[in-house]
Amino acid sequence: MTRGQDGTVRLPFGNMRFRVEIDGISGGGAFEVVFPEARIAGRGRNGRRVLYGPLILRRGLTAACDWYDWWDTARRARTPASRFVRIVLLDSEGADAMRWRFRGALPVAYHLSPLQALGDAPVIESLELSIAGFTADNEAPRQSAGDTSRSRRGRR
Repeated sequence: MTRGQDGTVRLPFGNMRFRVEIDGISGGGAFEVVFPEARIAGRGRNGRRVLYGPLILRRGLTAACDWYDWWDTARRARTPASRFVRIVLLDSEGADAMRWRFRGALPVAYHLSPLQALGDAPVIESLELSIAGFTADNEAPRQSAGDTSRSRRGRR
């Protein structure tokens, strides 16, 4: 628990209310997001560079084949088209609280959980994405677009 500059108590955000948006794919349904590790690598000729781990999305399998279709298209294409992926964390009242924007997202792995005749758990669909970079911010929608004083940025 922390206190803001105005003295109000600020509780940490919960991790259970969020929205996943993928350009060109309607609907979401993701129940888990595993954020990529972003690591600053040593200096090269072009300065510092950042290495990113995979962004992993999971949801219950439904008749929607959009994640599989994206992965299948990427594996078949000579030069697959990347997409933007946005993860939006919601506050306790359902308003946007934090946003992460991942650029250059490309499917690199697709996975389904095992089928088990003795269980009744849902089949889980996982999509692993490589990313070219990301930005993160906690700008509330009511702030002006030019006010970035409260934002956290990760680029490259």
